[in-house]
Amino acid sequence: MPIVKAAALHLDAVQRLLQHATYRYVDMGREDLPGLLTQAAVVGEEQGTVWGFLGVQVESRPPTLPAPAPTRAHVRAVALQRGRLPAADLAALLDAALARRDVAALQAVDGSLQVICYGADRWIGQALVAAGFVQVEAVQFFELDRLPARLAELPVARPDVELTPAQPAHLPELALLDAAAFPPLWHFGARDLFEMLMRCRMQIAWLGGRMAGYTALCANSAHELQLARLAVAPGFQGMGVGRTLLADAVRYAAGEYTTLVLNTQTTNTRSQKLYRGFGFRPTGTAVPVLARTLIQRVALSQLPPGAQPKW
Repeated sequence: MPIVKAAALHLDAVQRLLQHATYRYVDMGREDLPGLLTQAAVVGEEQGTVWGFLGVQVESRPPTLPAPAPTRAHVRAVALQRGRLPAADLAALLDAALARRDVAALQAVDGSLQVICYGADRWIGQALVAAGFVQVEAVQFFELDRLPARLAELPVARPDVELTPAQPAHLPELALLDAAAFPPLWHFGARDLFEMLMRCRMQIAWLGGRMAGYTALCANSAHELQLARLAVAPGFQGMGVGRTLLADAVRYAAGEYTTLVLNTQTTNTRSQKLYRGFGFRPTGTAVPVLARTLIQRVALSQLPPGAQPKW
């Protein structure tokens, strides 16, 4: 069962597989597939038929990611035909994808690499564990409905917190704030924040002339808005900045939407207390976050041409 590097010529076959395969995991938009094929992506072929696909996106390391933290990569798509063995086949595809020396995204990784996947489906969670992944976190989902009726119940916001729309010039400072507010697994660099700024409503909280926190609100549909980010700088936590940002988000959402949703780590009891205080309730959905950290024994920049990395 040969496994080869994915290429443009596989696009149609991979698209069909992702639509009809018995085992499917997709964490991307359809428009992202051509770009994923240029990353750490492989296909399994047998007698001219594609039986499996796996694509890993290795992110460009944000300069604000702490030096000891591994570079992050995300499993974006897995598909296996009926009759395949998920545990064995996923492990084979993953090892082949990460062993490729000619994947440009991997060439910049000189330290450790953390491969991350959200194991919402039982089959992929079990297959990832068999491939050496462990659960590092879980994400719990919350929602707030009847938004217009919630306005009268909002907590009093801190009057000296000023809220302004985020601008591109704010992104370097926002990235530093984000790195201080979140552990490396969840950190957004300036590039991530720019993409968010282009599609979401981002508000910055200022206190005493200093950047204290921010929110990002993104539309999921005509009726549902998602609080994709709420971050408060450590030096301003416990001072009402989070309540002020969240109250502003609820007011904005109530103008056009019926439901405001969000997710947060199950271990983040502080944020859950804030959200519950505003009336948010868990939806009952919790998604495990699985990761496998690969320690590179030799820096890729030191390898001779054509040599394979040793993870």
